Amino acid sequence: MNEATHELNIEMLDAVAGGLKWQPGTRNDDVIDARGGQIKIFGFTVTLDIKGNPSSITF
Repeated sequence: MNEATHELNIEMLDAVAGGLKWQPGTRNDDVIDARGGQIKIFGFTVTLDIKGNPSSITF
């Protein structure tokens, strides 16, 4: 097993099957930020960041 550590370049990342691909500005209402959490109250959904601060409010 090769235990060498190195940073993957964009070609290597594109070759990974099932990997996470992220594009700036992309928004998907079906995905929540797993680092924080979500609270639903009175029909509003408040998404919290990792420190517990509200990062978005939707209805």
